[in-house]
Amino acid sequence: MKRRQFLQGSVAGAAAALAWPRGVESSPSSAAPSVSSARAARADAVVVIWLPGGVAQTDTWDPKQFTPYTTGMKGSDLLGTCESIPTAADGIRLGKGLESIASVMDRGTILRSLTNDVSFGAVHLKAQYFMMTGYLFPVGVKAPSLGAAIGRTLGRRDPAVPEYIYIGRDIDTSDNEKLFISEYIGPGFYGVNHGPFMIPDATQGLATLEAAAGMPRARIDRRQQLFKQISDLSERELRDSPKAREYLKTIEDARAMMDSPVKAAFNYRAEETAETIAAYEPKVSGDQLLDPGYDYGRRFGHGLLLARRLIERGARMIQVEYQYGPFKGFDMHENGGPRMAQMKQQIDGPIGQFIKDLDERGLLDRTLVVLATEFGRTIASQPAAGAEPDGSAETHTGENLVIERESMYGFHGHFSSTSCMLFFGGGFRKGFVHGKTADRHPMRAIENPVRLTDAHATIYQALGIPPDTHYLVEDRPFHVTKDGKGEPVQELLA
Repeated sequence: MKRRQFLQGSVAGAAAALAWPRGVESSPSSAAPSVSSARAARADAVVVIWLPGGVAQTDTWDPKQFTPYTTGMKGSDLLGTCESIPTAADGIRLGKGLESIASVMDRGTILRSLTNDVSFGAVHLKAQYFMMTGYLFPVGVKAPSLGAAIGRTLGRRDPAVPEYIYIGRDIDTSDNEKLFISEYIGPGFYGVNHGPFMIPDATQGLATLEAAAGMPRARIDRRQQLFKQISDLSERELRDSPKAREYLKTIEDARAMMDSPVKAAFNYRAEETAETIAAYEPKVSGDQLLDPGYDYGRRFGHGLLLARRLIERGARMIQVEYQYGPFKGFDMHENGGPRMAQMKQQIDGPIGQFIKDLDERGLLDRTLVVLATEFGRTIASQPAAGAEPDGSAETHTGENLVIERESMYGFHGHFSSTSCMLFFGGGFRKGFVHGKTADRHPMRAIENPVRLTDAHATIYQALGIPPDTHYLVEDRPFHVTKDGKGEPVQELLA
């Protein structure tokens, strides 16, 4: 960045900061939302397992006919890069490599017809923004994430545990892409008190829950009391401003966290059996990976173990991410077949064990678990995957694509039209599939299509939150589903 660009950006940022306290949110943070009559909640807590990068649904949750690689095959012939396997639910099959998740599908629902009429092309971040907020970017205001909306509306389940916890994403502001991600997983206009409590890496603990070496708790408390006394000397306009109170509350919450159940949850190495910890480990890692330098499987698995322990301690909303990186993880632009097999080895065991653990502890019925990605995958419309024009992958059949080499074998095209979501527990049906997609390209939904806003509304209804719940921003209502018009899909609920 050139110096002039930096100064221009800094001036713009300062101007925005000065304008922010004036009327951006006209309702206080503690105010109850405006809602229609709520239905009885079927779930008390929710865990979103976030797999960004574009999971190939045809090799996982919606398997198609296995077509092995042959040099010179047509793109239209490639329907699936793996065989399908039976599951614990009669008639439901998953892609090979998901044996652990298959063993718990009698406790889950697959939505195979999540449908979208917006073509995101290869722009992952806009699709991720849409999935996390329910709104298309740009919105005009800072849109709150799904996690922030749940946390703010329902509040804490336990007074000592944050309402919204995010596990698995580094706290990183080094470039615009990472700043943008922080926006759409954040509180938006709700304000800092409804932002996620960030736990980047469960395997490393969290240094901010510990006092500095040699710093006794009493000294920390004296410092905090002194800071409050100094703050009380400020001018009344600043001292009584909602934003000032919000930031003071974050300091108080941070101190309380040092003695909270969240800290105890990190002690899993001493309290869990070696067999349990091993079950949350990936089956492939390190030098074995075809995607070297991007080994987040262990962080992901231990993040799910930590999430289970936090649910046991009263967490309300947790999101666990297999950390997104462009062209990494599930974002495959070549070698899609073998890389997808390895990604399944990274996530299958931990997710299956997580569901089993919740169920065995009697927590699954009141905990909703959601698996999601930003869009599906299809065959690439051009040999150079990722170079296809926006929307082209949604329509092409692959008749004119020749798969000349093995690196082209796989689902590299970005398919916004149709993808899948999975649900376990929390009042959703068990051993159930909703929707159907075409068997050949383009594999769009041909039965029971479901819009994202309606999928969100179904999640909210399971938690007892009406889809027209809203808060005021700039003196107008902003709803948890687009314009408050989300319609829960009753067929998904038990």
